[in-house]
Amino acid sequence: MASTKADYQKVSIKYGIFVGIAHIVYFLLMGLLGLHDVVELSFLSGLFLIIGIIIAISKVKRLNNGNIRYFEGLGIGATVGVVSSVILAIFLGFYIGLFNATYLENLQASALFPKSISLLSLMLLTIIYGTIPGFFTAFIAMQWFKREGHTMTERI
Repeated sequence: MASTKADYQKVSIKYGIFVGIAHIVYFLLMGLLGLHDVVELSFLSGLFLIIGIIIAISKVKRLNNGNIRYFEGLGIGATVGVVSSVILAIFLGFYIGLFNATYLENLQASALFPKSISLLSLMLLTIIYGTIPGFFTAFIAMQWFKREGHTMTERI
């Protein structure tokens, strides 16, 4: 029982770090392509979160011989979401604070964010925007992964 808990925590943190790095790479790629003004494109990085959570849940299920507890799967989603969004929030804090303060101005001009958004509130929103979807993604994914007949034959 204790090893299962440790495995799910390790896997969740590992894939949270991977997803956080993917968010940063995507953000930098958008900057290189001059797409930071298109704020809506930043929401596509949610696909990284979905993929990371599904891979993490399947990995834990495989490590536990095809068994996974429902709440364990929900915890995986929330943990991957928190870890990845904290990494992204810290990166955004450094990026905006040190390199590109105009990015925050672009967000303020966007209809998706309030005009009075500060760097701290952007960082908090980033964490919230990663954690809640992480939990809901795991909730949806666990509808499939909780089934006994569901197996993952491929190694991820």
